[in-house]
Amino acid sequence: MRLSQFIFVILLPFFAVCQGKKTEITISGKITGKIPETIEYTLPINGIDYFGFTNSAQTDAAGNFQIKIPSDKTCFIELSTHYQSYGVIIAEPGMTYKVSIHTEVKDGKFKVESKNEKAQALYNQIPNRNMIVGGHFELETKSLMKDSIISRIKQKLEQKRETEIAEFQKLLKDKTISKNFYNLVQSDRNFFYKGAQGSLAFINYLLSAQNKNALSPEQYKKLWKEIFLSNPVNSPELLTSPWFYYYTENYLRYQELIVEGTPSAAISEYHKQGLIHTHNINNAKKYLTGQQLEYYFAAYIYYESINKNYEKELITLFEQFKKEYPNSPYTHFLEPVIIPVIAFHKKKEEPLNEKIKFIDKTDSANLVKDVIKELNGKRFYIDIWATWCGPCKEEFKHNAKLYELLKSKGITMVYISIDKDNRDKQWKEMAQFYNLEGYHIRANEKLDTDLRTLYGNQSMGIPWHFLTDENGTIIKKSLSGPSEIENLEKQLNEVNP
Repeated sequence: MRLSQFIFVILLPFFAVCQGKKTEITISGKITGKIPETIEYTLPINGIDYFGFTNSAQTDAAGNFQIKIPSDKTCFIELSTHYQSYGVIIAEPGMTYKVSIHTEVKDGKFKVESKNEKAQALYNQIPNRNMIVGGHFELETKSLMKDSIISRIKQKLEQKRETEIAEFQKLLKDKTISKNFYNLVQSDRNFFYKGAQGSLAFINYLLSAQNKNALSPEQYKKLWKEIFLSNPVNSPELLTSPWFYYYTENYLRYQELIVEGTPSAAISEYHKQGLIHTHNINNAKKYLTGQQLEYYFAAYIYYESINKNYEKELITLFEQFKKEYPNSPYTHFLEPVIIPVIAFHKKKEEPLNEKIKFIDKTDSANLVKDVIKELNGKRFYIDIWATWCGPCKEEFKHNAKLYELLKSKGITMVYISIDKDNRDKQWKEMAQFYNLEGYHIRANEKLDTDLRTLYGNQSMGIPWHFLTDENGTIIKKSLSGPSEIENLEKQLNEVNP
C-alpha cells in the first residue's frame, strides 16, 4: 500500500480473534442515544478473525440486542456499526456478558458487566487497542521517526508494552482474570509493539529514497529482521492475534524488499500494468501456506475492495480465491465487497451522462480563478476530492439532494480532483461511476498549490467544499457536504437567502 494512504487513511476497526469443546458466548446489550438498526460483531473463524468478517444482530426500538457466538476459545469480539467501533469484549466460552453502549457521550460510552469487568474496562482504555482509535502500527511510530538509536527505540516500545501488560498481570495474580484471558491480551500487545518496530523500519526504508531516513540501511534492516526472529509469522500465537494480517503484511514487505532486494522500479511497473494486487498475492504464496495463506488471501481482497479504488484485478483474484478454496468460510464475506467493483466496471460500458463535463484544457488553469473564468455561472459550489479519498466517495451517496438544492439556488457544481497524472483514467471512470453531474477538472501542480494556499495548510484535508462568486473569489471558505444537506442549505441561505 502506498505510504500516504498507509499512514493517513481513516483506518478501519479491530479484529475479533479467538484462541478448547465448542460452547456459546452470550452477549446481551442495550444501546442508548442514537440507536442503529443493527449492531455488527466480529466472528471467530478457524480460530482467527478479521474486522471485515462480521455478523449483525437486530436492535429493538428500545435499543436492546442479543448475540450468541459458538466458540471453543477465548477471543476478542468487536462491536461496531459501519466500521465505527463501540468497544471490545474479551470473551470466554460459556460466559455471559451484559453490555451498555451510549452513542452520544464521549467518555464511559462502553461498559461490560461480567466477573472480569475491571479487566474489560482496562483493555478498552488502552489508547492503541483499536485501529480506529489510533492503534495502527504507523501511528504508534510517529514519535520515533527522528530517533536514530536502535537500542532507545526498542526500549521505548518495550516500556510501553510492559506498562500496558503490568495491570493485567496484577489481575491475573489476584485471579480476577483467567490465564486464557491474560494470554490473549499479552499476545495482542506483543505483536502490536513488534509490528510497530517493523513498521518503523519499513518507513525508514521508504524515506531512504529521499535521504530523509533517521536510521541507516544497516540499522533499519537489523531492526526489521529482529522482530521475525523473536516473533515469527508462523507462531501459533500470531494466529490468535488481532494483528495477524498487518504483521504478516509487514513480513512480506521485508522478504520482498530486503531479503529479495526487489527494486522499487519493478514494483512501480506492476502498478502501471494494473497487476500490483496479483503480484502481492503471488508474493504471499511464496512464504505462507495452509490456513495462514487462505486467511491472508481473503483479508487482502476484502481490505483492498473496501478502499473503493475498484481495480479490475480484484475481481480476477476473487474468482481465483474461490477456485483455490471452494469451501472457504471467508467467501461469504468477500462477495458483498466485490459486487461494487463489478458494478463499477459495468458502468464504464454505459454512455457518459451529458451533465458530466470534463474540462480538458488544464495547462492554463493554475488558479481557482482561472478555472471559474472558463465557466458560465454566478456562484460555484466547489468540491475538492480525489479517487483515493474514502470520505470523499462516501459523500457522493447524497448527491441527488445536493444537485436539487444547488439548482434551486442557481449555483453551479464544480469538482476539482487533486489526483496525479497516473490516475487520470481512474478519475474519469469514478466520475462516471458515481454520476457526478457538473464540471470536472484535475488540478495541475500550480492549481494544487493554489488550493493548499487557499485552504491555509499544505496538508489539505479533503473532502473540502467551498463557495465562490463568478470571478472565483471565495465567498464561503468552508461548507458542509451533501451528507449534511440541511446544514448546507442554512449556510447558503446565510450567504444569499
